[in-house]
Amino acid sequence: MEKHSKFLAFIFIGWFVFSLVLPASAQDLSEEDKIWDTFTAWIKTSPEEASFEAYGKKLSEDGLPQSEIQRQLDMIRKILTENPEKGVELTYDSIFSKPLTGDPEKDGFTSTPSVYLVESIKELTPGKALDVGAGQGRNSVWLAQQGWDVTAIDISGAGLAAASANAEKAGVHISTVKTSYENYDFGVEQWDLIVMILSWAPVADPDFVAKLNDSLRPGGKVVFEHVLETPKQKFPKVVQALPPNALLEHFSGFFIRYYEEGVWLGDWGGPPADLVRMIAKKK
Repeated sequence: MEKHSKFLAFIFIGWFVFSLVLPASAQDLSEEDKIWDTFTAWIKTSPEEASFEAYGKKLSEDGLPQSEIQRQLDMIRKILTENPEKGVELTYDSIFSKPLTGDPEKDGFTSTPSVYLVESIKELTPGKALDVGAGQGRNSVWLAQQGWDVTAIDISGAGLAAASANAEKAGVHISTVKTSYENYDFGVEQWDLIVMILSWAPVADPDFVAKLNDSLRPGGKVVFEHVLETPKQKFPKVVQALPPNALLEHFSGFFIRYYEEGVWLGDWGGPPADLVRMIAKKK
């Protein structure tokens, strides 16, 4: 598919390294941490054209010999390959650390609540809500303003720091948890609402969906929106894009209150894209 925006372009660049598994000699963990920390500190303040090539050039300007530059790049690729969550965290920390302009096309995402979410829950009585992949909290803050008790989870510490700051500016409170989906304890009958708007969640995993189901209170709902994988619209595997109609199978244990696949304007500010939207209710 055509490049939607600098947001998706950055994602593609960041995750391209997952197909490049290069050998690296065993290293002391502290040295590996130092190389990773130096790389992440650079990329969080780097220009938009940040890439491995640009980082290699930066190391060369610092006076490192080519052999050492290659060794460090190989180690970074190895870290990203063996620890996918580091790649996700790095990507989003970089995106969420940059100053916002208020223009979704320039920022790579919108800072206003999802119109789809707003319409989906307008008849619901506020209760406890979980915002999965909350980012800078645009949906979490809006939910809190409507009276919901909100917990926002994300792997990006920079995103959650911004979410907390945005909540404070709005005069509301949200709880934040920095975590991966794999490590988060969704609990049992904890939530009246789970929001999953472009969250990159592994909904094709039956165990993950079972966690969602168990964590909902009776009658609780999941409001879901994500990109579709089509012949003309491709994404890296980590994005967890869904084939057409696959979501219905994944949530077959729920009552499906609303389901639609169509072309809508994506929240990243780019041109219209193939998306799937669903409201599922716990049986």
